[in-house]
Amino acid sequence: MQKRINALRRLYQRTRNNEELRVSRKHKYFEEKYKFEIRKEKFNLWKEYCNVTASLNLWFQVYKLAKGKVRTNSIMITMRKPDGTETSSILETMNIMLDHLITDDREEETYYHKT
Repeated sequence: MQKRINALRRLYQRTRNNEELRVSRKHKYFEEKYKFEIRKEKFNLWKEYCNVTASLNLWFQVYKLAKGKVRTNSIMITMRKPDGTETSSILETMNIMLDHLITDDREEETYYHKT
C-alpha cells in the first residue's frame, strides 16, 4: 500500500507540463493517502479497544478463577517481636522492621573512620 502511495506521489510531483493531469494525479494521490491513514487509524483503535476490553470485561475474573490463575497478594500484617509477642498493627510491624534493618549510628568516631 505504501509503495503505491509513494508511486502516486512521484507521478504527481513529476507532472509539470499538463496542469489538468497534475491536478487529477494530485487528487488521486491524496485520496489514496487518506484511505491508507484511515485504515491505519482504524486498526490502531481496534487494537486499543481490544486491550481495554480485556481489562474491563465483567467475566474476566470469573474465567480467571475457573482456570485457577487467581493470585492473592500477601501483605505482612503481624510479625514476632524479639521478646516473643506479635505486633498488632502495620505501623508497629514497620517500626520493628526498620529497627532491625537500619542500625543506629555510633556517636564516637574511631581512628578508622577519621582516616
